[in-house]
Amino acid sequence: MHTKQGWKGANQDAMTTCQDFAGHKGQIFCGVFDGHGPLGREVARHVRDVLPMKLSSSLALKTEQDPSSNTDKEALEKSDCTSLSDTSNEKQLLSTWKNIFVKTFEDVDDDLRQNSGIDCICSGTTAVTVVRQGDHLIIANLGDSRAVLCTRDSKDRPIPVQLTTDLKPNLPSEAERILNCKGRVFAMDDEPDVSRMWLPDQDAPGLAMARAFGDFCLKSHGLICTPEVYYRKLSEKDEFLVLATDGIWDVLSNKEVIKIVSSATDHSKAAKQLVERAVRAWRRKFPTSMVDDCAVVCLFLKPSPSSEESTHVDAKAPQVVSFTGSFRKALGGGGGGEAEEGTNVWRALEGVARVNSVVRLPRMDAVLSWRRRSTSLEEDDDARID
Repeated sequence: MHTKQGWKGANQDAMTTCQDFAGHKGQIFCGVFDGHGPLGREVARHVRDVLPMKLSSSLALKTEQDPSSNTDKEALEKSDCTSLSDTSNEKQLLSTWKNIFVKTFEDVDDDLRQNSGIDCICSGTTAVTVVRQGDHLIIANLGDSRAVLCTRDSKDRPIPVQLTTDLKPNLPSEAERILNCKGRVFAMDDEPDVSRMWLPDQDAPGLAMARAFGDFCLKSHGLICTPEVYYRKLSEKDEFLVLATDGIWDVLSNKEVIKIVSSATDHSKAAKQLVERAVRAWRRKFPTSMVDDCAVVCLFLKPSPSSEESTHVDAKAPQVVSFTGSFRKALGGGGGGEAEEGTNVWRALEGVARVNSVVRLPRMDAVLSWRRRSTSLEEDDDARID
């Protein structure tokens, strides 16, 4: 039986919400970041802080250069697609958003490598983000977190619509890219259902996703920081959006998540209740394991009845409240945390099972050698430029 060194410590996840994003009144940005590796916490928090600023700057620059671009609401009103593969007009519109997100994610990854001061050789983070502008959602996903929308069917029943794809290494298109770059994809004997990404000649680092910020030891072997970008025009039937890390989706189905959130009588407690249910599901399905990190953002698309009754809240705006807590509070059943203005957020932390990165320290000589070679090449390039 082999021994693994797992890195999935406390507070590896990070979340953020920004109102009036990029200077547009009513525009909202939300993001969930699932860190992994020895410095996953630092990576997730760095990306959480840098990504919204860079995206906001990119959007502002694009609008300045081309006022009729994707930030033009009249242009957006002409589109009603759900992915990047519909009619030509929709493709053109969405291509603008995609280009902005892709360039921003690449800039963030480059900044992480050169300016963050964090050793990201075997540490990184996923990201699932959304920009809401009126009736429009633009989602960018990097890794295996997920965005699921709750809408209503013809019988007014809540149903889930998964807006993103879990970018796991065993996804055919992802595996093909990794193998073409000499990376390897396989599951460990004690986790046959968890495919991981490995270096060509070392059983490290064992990454459980095919795209991520950081993890630079794998960037030459198929790991990329290019997000998949999706668009959806909202309808009256759409009620809320859930952004969550894989710790939620590993134990709860989309349908279960939607049912839990939609049944919450108090929107401010919906994310907390969802995490508590996920914690119980982990204990039931994996009784010998600790609970994986769980981070949730619930963006309610319609105002709650209480906000409509308040004279201090814009009744046309979505409800915006937050709640934060810890894994110990979830297990203890205590409330913990305080409600404050923000998006409905709650997290359970300190998971060490189902780790997203398996680092076998005794066999990392090749990775450290790679880092030295990479640094040497960069210095040579700088010398030639000078």
